[in-house]
Amino acid sequence: MYWFLVFLHVISAVFLGSFLALPFTIQSLAARTEDKLKMSVNTILYFTRFGHYALILLFLSGGGMVIGYGSYPSMLWVTLSTIILIVIGGLMGVISKRMKLMKHRESLEEALQENLPKLKILSWVTFVLIIIAVFIMTNRQLFS
Repeated sequence: MYWFLVFLHVISAVFLGSFLALPFTIQSLAARTEDKLKMSVNTILYFTRFGHYALILLFLSGGGMVIGYGSYPSMLWVTLSTIILIVIGGLMGVISKRMKLMKHRESLEEALQENLPKLKILSWVTFVLIIIAVFIMTNRQLFS
């Protein structure tokens, strides 16, 4: 069972790691035409939806590995890990909400110009938090 939990955890982490490309993808939205822009927004919406599923699998598989198969980590590590993953999920939700609102506007390009600065900031904060989460998850002994 342990190998299955590790497999789920790694697959979920790889999928969440794909969000490291999000700031660059959002930056490139400004150069797209109306049809390609709509397709790109839909793609980002699908990614955020599956990103939330990846976070749920990370919580379940990570919790299963810690509780069932590992030594119990420090409360600081558990708290930091949980908070960072919840904040990442929240940021993905805010990005998703902005994308949905943009998608339903008449002029998608105009909506993009209004939301692009906020989306850039949100995506870069998500980028940094994913890097921090990887550091915390791979260096559990620093928080003992």
